[in-house]
Amino acid sequence: MLIFGKKGKKIVTQEEIVSKLDQLKLPTSYVFTPINLAEEKEKFFDSETYNPVFKYKPVKNANASIIKELANIDVVSDVDPRVSSFYLKLIESKAEVDRLLNAVGENDLVTEISRSRFGRPSAKLFKNASLVLRGKVDSYGLVDKKKGDREFDYKDIEQIMKQFLVELGLNDWNVVKSERIADEGMKVGVKRKEVLLSMEMSRSKQDLRKSIVHEIGTHVLRSYNGIYSGVPVLYKPNLPEYQDIEEGLATYNEELMDVLTYDALKRKATFSWLLYWGENVSFRDLYNAMRSFLASNLAFDFAYRVKRGLGDTSLPGLYYKDVVYFRGYRRVRKAIAEDSSLYEKLYAGKISMKQVSWVEDGLIPHPKLVPSVNKFNEIFKKLGI
Repeated sequence: MLIFGKKGKKIVTQEEIVSKLDQLKLPTSYVFTPINLAEEKEKFFDSETYNPVFKYKPVKNANASIIKELANIDVVSDVDPRVSSFYLKLIESKAEVDRLLNAVGENDLVTEISRSRFGRPSAKLFKNASLVLRGKVDSYGLVDKKKGDREFDYKDIEQIMKQFLVELGLNDWNVVKSERIADEGMKVGVKRKEVLLSMEMSRSKQDLRKSIVHEIGTHVLRSYNGIYSGVPVLYKPNLPEYQDIEEGLATYNEELMDVLTYDALKRKATFSWLLYWGENVSFRDLYNAMRSFLASNLAFDFAYRVKRGLGDTSLPGLYYKDVVYFRGYRRVRKAIAEDSSLYEKLYAGKISMKQVSWVEDGLIPHPKLVPSVNKFNEIFKKLGI
C-alpha cells in the first residue's frame, strides 16, 4: 500500500517494494532465444550467403501495470537512504529490461537499449581482447587443458555437485536437471536455490572443477551471502553493474584456483572483440571473420550470442550483454590486485564495486561464507576430482 508522506511523497517499506518487484516477469534469456534457431542454423550452413532471420515468442505478463505502480514510489521508508536510492534505481532498471523484452526482434531498439544498459567495449578493452586472441597471455594465470581426463556423465556430476554443496554447509541448495538450458549447460537458479544441469552434459575432471568454482564458488556463494545482507534483492540479479563483478569474479576465481584455460579466456575476449566493431556488420560477416581462428560451429555460436534478440541479422545491430565477461574479469582482477581485502567484501551479496562501501560502513554485514583455495582443493580431493 502506498503511503503519502510530507510534500506528497509516496512511501513504501522494503517488504512492500520487494514484494512488488517479485511480481515482474522478466525472463530475458528465454524470450531472447529464437523459436526457430535450429531451422535458421540449418539454412545458414546450407548457404554461403544466408543470414538468419530469427523469430521469438514473447511471454504474457502484467509488467506494465506493475512498473507504473512502482514508478510512483519516491522513498523506501525503513532502510538507509542509500538503499532507498538503490531501490529507485532498480525500478528504473527493471523498466528498462521490460522495454528490452518488448523490443525483441527489433534490431535498432535491442541495440540501443542493450548498449545503454551494458555499455560498449572501450578501445582499451578491444586492444586487450585482441592481444588474447593473438595468444599474448603471459600476464594471465592460465593452465594447460588436460587431455585424457576421465569424463563424468550427468549422474556423476549431479552427485558430485550435491556433495560439494553439503561440504560447504549449503544444505538448502539442490542440484536438478533442466530441459530449458542449452546442451552441456549449467547455471544457477537463485530463487529456488538450485544448480541447474542439462541432461546431456559431461565434464572432465578439470572442467568439472572449473564449473564448480564458477557456479558454486561465485554465483551460489554471492547469492547465499546476499540472503543475510538485510537487502533482499542482493541475493539475486539487480542493477546491471553488478553483472561485471559477478562474471568477473567468477573468472578471477577460475584463475585463482588454477582452472582457467586459454580457451576459456579466449571465449570471453572474443565477445568483447566482436562487440567493439560488429554493430554494423551482418551475422554472416561476423561468422566469416571468426572462421580465421574458430571452427565453424563455434563461429556460429559466437555470432548468434551477439546477434540474439535481433530479427533480420543481415541488418545492423547487436545485443551487448556479453561485454560483461572480459571487461568484468579485468576490472575485478585489477581492483583486487590494488586492494586484496576487496575479495572478501565482494561476497557480501550480488553487489557492484559501488556497494563495497556498504560493507565497509556496516550497512550490510561481511559475508558468512567466502571460498578459499585450500578448502576447495580439499573438497575436490575428497570427491575424487
